[in-house]
Amino acid sequence: MQAVSTPVQPLIANPYIVGRPLTGEISSLYVGREDVFSWFHENLVGATRPNALLLYGRRRIGKTSTLYQLVDGERGRYLRENSQRPIIPIYVDLQRFAGRPTGEWLRRLSREICNRANVSYTDCSIPDHVMEEESAYTVFDRCLDQLEQSIPSGSLLLLALDEFEQIRAGIDAGALDLEILPFLRSQIQHRSRIAFVLCGSGALLGEFWWPIVDLAARCELTGLDHDQTEILIRTPLDGTLDIEPEAVELIWQHTGGHPYLIQSICHRLVGQANRNRSREAISPDDVIHVIALMQAEPRASDVNLIGVDYEDLPKEGALP
Repeated sequence: MQAVSTPVQPLIANPYIVGRPLTGEISSLYVGREDVFSWFHENLVGATRPNALLLYGRRRIGKTSTLYQLVDGERGRYLRENSQRPIIPIYVDLQRFAGRPTGEWLRRLSREICNRANVSYTDCSIPDHVMEEESAYTVFDRCLDQLEQSIPSGSLLLLALDEFEQIRAGIDAGALDLEILPFLRSQIQHRSRIAFVLCGSGALLGEFWWPIVDLAARCELTGLDHDQTEILIRTPLDGTLDIEPEAVELIWQHTGGHPYLIQSICHRLVGQANRNRSREAISPDDVIHVIALMQAEPRASDVNLIGVDYEDLPKEGALP
């Protein structure tokens, strides 16, 4: 008698993203933050004169993904296309220029901004090396002059400078001149058609940064609320794999709404279901098992981001 083979369950395509900014097709995983985009609108469009902005928060809380939403995401579309003052956002990651001396740092930043704005100099391209007759500060100043002249009438160019604290790292290492701070302060303070979003950690609230951050309206990016957390957990798996309400509650309790942590746990839960060839609903025990595995890893920095003490987590097989 011929044995009947059991069909093998196909693997679930894991929809969760760990450690990467949410851009392009995966930007659908960006949820919540309505208050943050209202803050952008209030300070950039609603204000008589647009304000400089400081967006800060814990590591991997979603700051870079928020800036990408400003640049080309669905969430920032109404800012880019509003009739009152259309926003032209440009994203620059200052980590790309880490370790560069002041002259090269300013020239590379100038070139990056102009390339992203699709604007070139009218008289010459940005030189790679210091020209005897023109300082790097002058190059940068000329870059922003050209941008202000090139953008459509009534629009506002928004420079989103991510990882802003990299500037201090460059100064402390001796690569950047301390004079870079008052120079940038002047640019932030006096440009009429260019606004700045400075983005980084809470370290930007320290005394070192006061001359610059005192010019800016501030917003702390925090965790998602309970409803937003549930959306991020459930929506990517809709129609593929169910998750019990108690399991959702456990994830909420142990992540505090931190989107990176939510996605890290959910990514592992899907991987666990694939390894077990299971299509049963994800249970609280499944969540507890995944968290226990994360605890056992040599470096559990993903959970330590919000100070979770693994000793306080429920043991596998038990609910809190």
